[in-house]
Amino acid sequence: MPVRGGIPLTAALILLAVSLGVVDSMIPRPVPFMKLGLANLPAVICSVRLGFRRTMALNTTRALAVALLTGSLATPAFLLSLAGAVASALVMSAVSRGYPCLLSMTGVSVCGACASVWSQLGVASLVLPGLPLHALILPVTLWGTASGAVVGLAAGLTDGHLARSGVLSE
Repeated sequence: MPVRGGIPLTAALILLAVSLGVVDSMIPRPVPFMKLGLANLPAVICSVRLGFRRTMALNTTRALAVALLTGSLATPAFLLSLAGAVASALVMSAVSRGYPCLLSMTGVSVCGACASVWSQLGVASLVLPGLPLHALILPVTLWGTASGAVVGLAAGLTDGHLARSGVLSE
């Protein structure tokens, strides 16, 4: 699907995801996995509108590009990011089949955010043996729910704007 000017919609969503990912990496956070997840906004739209393959391509490309741009490619942070990207693409694509009948875009986003932080926690436990998983599950889940809701609301607004402007119909 082209965007005005001939850029494919998937490419435009990838560019937006990379830009938001770099911005998100600049925001200070108390714990590494506690990002707002701004880069997931285009992935939520992609999972609902374009399906699994494009969402997986978007998320893995974004994780790699952000790691290259921020200098974190050969670090555990990249492994966490890639694990979260893959898990969220899988889960959002699966649950988006129920959109809009069963789940709103916010619901799709919350599912993806929780899958992302849980997978990151799993990878972190492999990289850092002795990580107290039982103590982190609840805070991680609460963070995933809250950040997923914020990103999902923003994705819904953005999706509505794209639909009204005709970008999604081209």
